[in-house]
Amino acid sequence: MCAIIDANAVHEVFGDENHEAGLQFRRWIYSGRGRLVVGGRLTAELSRASVKFRHWVTTVQSQGKILRKPDDTVNQREMELTDEGCCQSDDPHIIALAQVSGARLLYSNDKSLQQDFKNKDLINNPRGKVYTTNESRGNFSSGHKKLLARRDLCQSISD
Repeated sequence: MCAIIDANAVHEVFGDENHEAGLQFRRWIYSGRGRLVVGGRLTAELSRASVKFRHWVTTVQSQGKILRKPDDTVNQREMELTDEGCCQSDDPHIIALAQVSGARLLYSNDKSLQQDFKNKDLINNPRGKVYTTNESRGNFSSGHKKLLARRDLCQSISD
């Protein structure tokens, strides 16, 4: 399964704050059941947001735990989404990455991005799902566990 992490949540997974939900998300990636998708503007945002993330990418790149999509492809789709004005959030680059990569799981605490990601007109087949700690205060809930157990949250798009 493929997932995208928003810069506003990267510290929960790769930071010093030991949120249980973030730790379980990271374990899910290390287990091989999940892969993190990056590309376009998000790659730079994540690198700026977390030094630990930058080091992690270097370490796991050859282990298949991360999927890099071409920046130019993601950036082109972002420009199209911006021109269409179809996103409520200020994160069309994340919606573009999901559309280009097929990732259907998003770890984010941005409510307007969450609405965009769950919008069937933007993310469909399968619909986007959101992994968030807005209500759980960092605790690992049964909802988090169910999301990480799913196997259908990556649309079939070739690497």
